[in-house]
Amino acid sequence: MRKDPANRIVKGREILDLEARALGDLSDALGSSFSDAVATIFGSSGKVAVTGMGKSGHIARKIAATLSSTGTPAFFLHPGEAVHGDLGVLDRGDIVLALSKSGETQEILDLLPLLKRIEIPVVSMVCERESTLARLSEVVLLIPVSREAGPLGIAPTTSTTSMLALGDALSMVLLEEREFDVADFARLHPGGMLGRRYYLKVMDLMHVGDALPVVTPRTPLKSAIMEMTAKKLGIAAVTDASGKILGILTDGDLRRILEGVTGGEGTRSAGGAFLEEEVSSFMTRSPVTVHRDLLASEAVALMENRKISQLLVADDNGCLEGILHFHDCLRAKVV
Repeated sequence: MRKDPANRIVKGREILDLEARALGDLSDALGSSFSDAVATIFGSSGKVAVTGMGKSGHIARKIAATLSSTGTPAFFLHPGEAVHGDLGVLDRGDIVLALSKSGETQEILDLLPLLKRIEIPVVSMVCERESTLARLSEVVLLIPVSREAGPLGIAPTTSTTSMLALGDALSMVLLEEREFDVADFARLHPGGMLGRRYYLKVMDLMHVGDALPVVTPRTPLKSAIMEMTAKKLGIAAVTDASGKILGILTDGDLRRILEGVTGGEGTRSAGGAFLEEEVSSFMTRSPVTVHRDLLASEAVALMENRKISQLLVADDNGCLEGILHFHDCLRAKVV
C-alpha cells in the first residue's frame, strides 16, 4: 500500500507541535526548584556528575558536554558502572544530576545510599513527582510530560526533548551566573571556527625575527625591493636604528613609483636613477600598526576596513615586533 507523502508531513508536524507544547508546559512549570538547582550547582566546589540510563543516559551525556563547555566542569557517570568502581571519580564537593523519566530507574536508585554515605547531593530531573528518586533528591526538577510523541506514545521523545531543553536552561543560567563570556568560550574551543576567531591573537600568527623585511629610511630603493622580494610579505618596514617604526613601503607604493617613471605629470624621468634614491622619498609615513595582544579577528576587520593586506606589529614603544599578513589569517581559518 502506497503511503501519502503529504500525510508524512502532517504526521511530522504533529510530532513537532506536541514536543513544542511540552516545552511550553515546561517553561510555565519552571519555579523555585530551578533556582535552587542553579544555586546548588553554582555553590559547589567540585564537578557535576550527570547520570542516566538508556535514552536518558544519552541526554545526560549531552548535558554534561554542554555544562563543561560553558564553564561548569561536568562529566557523564554511567549508573551501572558507578556501582562497580566508577563511584571513585566522585569527591566531596561534587554534585550528581540524575535523569530518569519514571524516577524508578533501578541502577540510579542503587546509587542513592552510596551517594548519601559520601555526602554527595543529588539534583534530579523526573516526570513523576512521587517517585523514589524525587523523594530522595535534595532538589527536584519536575518535567510535566503528559504523553510521549508518536503513534504508540511510549518511545522516549517528548520527555527526552524536555530533559535536553532543561539541561540547556541550567547550563545557560549557570553560564550567566559565572559571567562566562565569549573569550572564555573560545578558550575551551580552540579547535573550532569560533575559537580561532576569539582566541587566536596577532602574536600567534605574525612573522618575527629574520622573516621580517626591514630597511632604514636611507636604504636605496633597489635594496629595499630586494629585501621585499626575499621575505615575500609584500612590504618592507622602515625603522630607525632602535627599531622604532618610521614608515612602510608596500607593493602598492612600488606600482605607483613605476607609474611615475613611465610618464605623466610630475613624474620621474625614465631610467634607473630612481632606484638609488632613498626609501624615505617613497615610504608611507605613520603606517597602521597593531599590538601583539589584539585578536587576529579584529586585525582582519581592520585590514578589511583599511583595504590593506599587511599590518605592522608594534610594541608599547612603537618598535617593530612583527608583521601580520592577511594570508596568515586565511591559513589559520580566522576568516
